[in-house]
Amino acid sequence: MRSSGVSRRRQGLMAATTSSSVSSRPRRAAGPGAVASIMFGVGWGANQFASLLGLYSGRLHLGDGAAQAMFGIYALGLVPGLVLGGPASDRLGRRRIALPFASVSALVTLVLMAGASAPALLYVGRFLAGIVTGAVLATGTAWAKELSPRSGTRLTALAVSAGFGAGPLVASLVAQWAPDPLVTAYVPHLLIMVAAVPLAFRVRETSVRRPKPVEGRGPRLGGVGRARFWQVVAPVAIWTFTAPVTAFAVLPTRVPVRHLPIVYSGVMTALTLAAGMAAQPVARRLEGRHPRLVARTGLAGIISGLVAAALTVGLEQPALNAVAALLLGGGYGFVLNYSLTEVARMARPGELAGLTAAAYALVYVGMFTPLVLTRLDGLVPLDALLATLAVLASACLAYVWRRNATARPEAAERLTECSAGR
Repeated sequence: MRSSGVSRRRQGLMAATTSSSVSSRPRRAAGPGAVASIMFGVGWGANQFASLLGLYSGRLHLGDGAAQAMFGIYALGLVPGLVLGGPASDRLGRRRIALPFASVSALVTLVLMAGASAPALLYVGRFLAGIVTGAVLATGTAWAKELSPRSGTRLTALAVSAGFGAGPLVASLVAQWAPDPLVTAYVPHLLIMVAAVPLAFRVRETSVRRPKPVEGRGPRLGGVGRARFWQVVAPVAIWTFTAPVTAFAVLPTRVPVRHLPIVYSGVMTALTLAAGMAAQPVARRLEGRHPRLVARTGLAGIISGLVAAALTVGLEQPALNAVAALLLGGGYGFVLNYSLTEVARMARPGELAGLTAAAYALVYVGMFTPLVLTRLDGLVPLDALLATLAVLASACLAYVWRRNATARPEAAERLTECSAGR
């Protein structure tokens, strides 16, 4: 009797232990994949607007480059989000920044959906999308790297790139065939965020909260005034987003497409960003052997892509848009890699944050290219404007080639120090 009682108690204890372990499994902390999932969703939300530019212009009768202005205002929110989001997460913790902003991403999409009835809300939605994206990218990248030092950064980079490309493609497919396209095109993003955000709440905190920095000891920006930054980074960085937005935000709205025009726009966006994503690992491998060749290759690709873009408009051949998208997307991947790597190489202690913020500001200036081209198109034909951009990019390539061939970084450093001493 006693042995049978002990046996029953053991069985009950084992059952309780098993039940407890089973019930605790769903609450097990998630890993970097969960962080990557919210970054995929935020990337999706940031770029889903791109393939709908032509539809907005037609349905809402937007003129004078209003749709292009809505597209570009995203950059005004993105830079502060990037610059402030990372340091805030260093002080407050990754979860306190990434999770609230990722949740707001869905609310921003609701604002964009309401913009179908109140177009002024599209400006608000795009500006907020920039802030949210910048904060989550800056914080999420650091969070994933701390969770998995080996693969975290690569995982989040792939997730963001996939979201940037998939968002406009799926939005265009929904908008092409679904009713009320300026509303239903955003539904997939809402579904993604509903699934991704709760999963990310199970990810553990990795950053120890730090006290507020002493007043007057914020991020240093001294490196921005150094000659080398403006000589070897700025002439390359300014073309980073000028290239891809020309391919997917300018050409699809100007080249006549008879069948499935919205899908065509989405495919061009996805093709451009896929080329950029494929180019970056090639650029990283090339950078280890010959860093300057990365800039030259990227600018050469952008020049070729701008020529193809001018031909696309001049000949009114939609098929050439795909050629331009591949060239401009590949060039974008190369020059982005070069700009950020060169900044990391030249930064002195305490300068990296300021130099990186300055580089990103130059990178995202290109988001206003569609607006500028649209405003100038009334004075100069678009194909001539694109050819002019190709000439300007060629001048930057010649300048950077000459600077890279004749200037030593050490000499540049000494020259800057002497200038500062004066």
